[in-house]
Amino acid sequence: MQLLCRTFQTLPRPARGALALVAVLLGGVVSLTQAQNAPAPASAWPALEAGAKQLVVDSQKIDPALVTILPMDSRIKIEPCAQEIVFDQPFGNKQSVRARCAQPLWQHFVMVQVRNSLGNQITQANNNGNVNRSVWVSTQTLKRGTTLQAGMFKQLDMPVPAYETRLVGDERDMLNMELQRDLPANTPLRLQDLKASTMVKRGQQVLVAVGEGKGFLITVRAEAQQDGTLGDQIRLKNPESGRFLSAVITGMNTARGL
Repeated sequence: MQLLCRTFQTLPRPARGALALVAVLLGGVVSLTQAQNAPAPASAWPALEAGAKQLVVDSQKIDPALVTILPMDSRIKIEPCAQEIVFDQPFGNKQSVRARCAQPLWQHFVMVQVRNSLGNQITQANNNGNVNRSVWVSTQTLKRGTTLQAGMFKQLDMPVPAYETRLVGDERDMLNMELQRDLPANTPLRLQDLKASTMVKRGQQVLVAVGEGKGFLITVRAEAQQDGTLGDQIRLKNPESGRFLSAVITGMNTARGL
């Protein structure tokens, strides 16, 4: 480098410009070479792929050679997991596996292909990117804020987009829930469509059971001072005495005194 500097100082001005351009190009080549040799960011994909495949092999009791885990979109970054990755198939769908990491917190779904002994694929998405799943669909048009009740939904096996992984698959997930959006008839219900139903609203009269488990039981009516969902502790006011009390919501406009 010192020799290059001395040479640069003794050259005529046009030659100096050419030499400077060469130095810039060389620097760019060095930087490009370093970038090409830099190690790629670590990814949890190998562990995710192996774990998902093992889950399918163990649950279906099949030859590992018949199971293929389809690669995910290359734009999705899968951070290395500091803890053991947890695998399951929460929606009873054998065409996908859920992988969860607690540290850092992430969740990914991967698609699965299983072939029979003749090499034919027996679980796959169709040409439109849909897969068959058991879902709950609305039997009628439902408005936002509707508290879900029996008869509002029916269970069907139907094709849905492969990427749609948060569909309600268990009727118990609808208990004590209300809709967060309008839902047209025959629409599959998603987990993000639901929220805990408001069982008590501020200003309403609530039937409060007092003394349960203490050898006596009386019920009083009190005015709710706040909204609450099932299991919430709320503050109420006895309209006769003017005294305040706390209670845990046990149902629609019912509570257990503390």
